[in-house]
Amino acid sequence: MFSSSVTDSLNLIFDADDTLWDSNIHFLEAFDSFAAAVENSGLGLSRVKIHDAVRRAELHLIKSLGYGRRPYVMALHHAAQELAPSDASLRVEIERIGTCLIDRDCALLPDVEPTLRELSQRHRLLMFTKGQRDEQLQKLARSGLGPLFDRVETPREKDVDAYRQLVRDADLNPSDTFMIGNSPRSDINPAVRAGLRAVYIPHPHTWELEHEEIAEADGMIIELTSFRRLVEVF
Repeated sequence: MFSSSVTDSLNLIFDADDTLWDSNIHFLEAFDSFAAAVENSGLGLSRVKIHDAVRRAELHLIKSLGYGRRPYVMALHHAAQELAPSDASLRVEIERIGTCLIDRDCALLPDVEPTLRELSQRHRLLMFTKGQRDEQLQKLARSGLGPLFDRVETPREKDVDAYRQLVRDADLNPSDTFMIGNSPRSDINPAVRAGLRAVYIPHPHTWELEHEEIAEADGMIIELTSFRRLVEVF
């Protein structure tokens, strides 16, 4: 494990959704509301078929629009067109679901604010998170944490090339840089493959497509049970 006795300033890169604040639980609840509306339409569609239709639409739209709440609402509309093309009331319900999803505040996870404020006094903090940039900046502004971050990047995907680009653009030394997040697929494995170190903080509602086996990394990855423990490590 990385020694907490090192006093030099480090670069700490943070994911946002489900690392700093709750996010995916809102999508899960939006899907539950959509599925209930479809099930109540009397078409006899199974929840599995509803889920598959939304997932197909979601993955298709991600290719052109990226990740975010507005693209997800569009995916619900696409799924409704496939599953119940003549049900006008379902469109009305999607508009209600979408308004709730888009306007919903993302509550900070336990201990995030005091931990970031303490870490910012001795390290450089950056944010590197997927999602539509205006949406993510709005969530950051609502959180009140924006001034703590030296740089905020919102790439389309967080793959190895994206991390290498961040290293160049932000003038980072990989050996002094840690990526901190909840997603093995986007936060941990590609960061380590790009030469960074990583801190994995699991979240119970991490999006299923972000699950992945943690790579073998010869001590390059730390796993913590809580966000607050970052002050012990750094």
